[in-house]
Amino acid sequence: MKQALGLIIGLLVGAAGALMFSKSMSAEEGTPEERLEIAQHELHKAQRRIEVLEAITGKRGPREVKDGVRDIMQDIREGKDVSLDDVFSTMKPWMRNMAPLFDRMREINQQDWADNMTGEWTRKYNLNKSEQEQLRAWFLQKNQEKAAAFSEVVNSDTSGFVDFAKATEYNWQDTKGIEEVMGNILEGDELADFNEQHARRTAEQVQQEANRGLARLDEMVDLDEVQQDQIFGILARGAEDYQPGKFDYDGMGADQSALDRRARDEAIRSVLRPEQQLQFDERQAARRAKAEAEMRRIGLTLPNNWDLLERDSF
Repeated sequence: MKQALGLIIGLLVGAAGALMFSKSMSAEEGTPEERLEIAQHELHKAQRRIEVLEAITGKRGPREVKDGVRDIMQDIREGKDVSLDDVFSTMKPWMRNMAPLFDRMREINQQDWADNMTGEWTRKYNLNKSEQEQLRAWFLQKNQEKAAAFSEVVNSDTSGFVDFAKATEYNWQDTKGIEEVMGNILEGDELADFNEQHARRTAEQVQQEANRGLARLDEMVDLDEVQQDQIFGILARGAEDYQPGKFDYDGMGADQSALDRRARDEAIRSVLRPEQQLQFDERQAARRAKAEAEMRRIGLTLPNNWDLLERDSF
């Protein structure tokens, strides 16, 4: 998730920089760009006259992205707190205007992934043209749903940076729910083989994530055997690829619902002894302090609900 956060921060801050840089470039004489620049200059003159009238009447017009960018840069220079929520909120209008470009990039990516997966399973299960189209349509529909979730976050006036990060927290390899469509395409031994391999691959991914978290936690607080079994079940329920009702690991108990990071950490604390809870809380506090220090190096603060990110980290 650290790489994803860096990418997203780069996108937002870089977009702001690109916006400011584009305003400073001079167009070549006689080009459409020059005519546009002249028109923009006249518009700015009109805007300044409007600002004078606003000052007289006490009314203000709508703010633009550059106004928000300017305010954020000024706050950073003055040492004021600026969170990633502030940056994201400022960039929303720009992102909304750039929606056609984002949509086109998404369409190309999803088409490539749909073709890739359809080709792989066509070779393996000898799918005919109709079956290939069913499978490809499923991938495209799934990615349309992901795109709708992203669009909802960008167009919401109340969404924050964590909402944005989680809306982009997926890749084109997401195959959750594929069993249903493949059940309509395959039959007999082929369907049984597909279901077995898909379930095994997903179970392995959940186990790997849970084992990784368990090793880190054991090193941190020295778990006993009973605690290890209980916490492994909790970590499995908090794994990225966990699907309720699909797994039954030791230590899971009757409740097999999925856990977000906050609920997962609370469940872990309930298993720990008081002295272990103290060690656990100290480690989590140290992680947050380190993240805050890293953000403050570039003049930013952590967003609201930061603890819902980096769900596999301790």
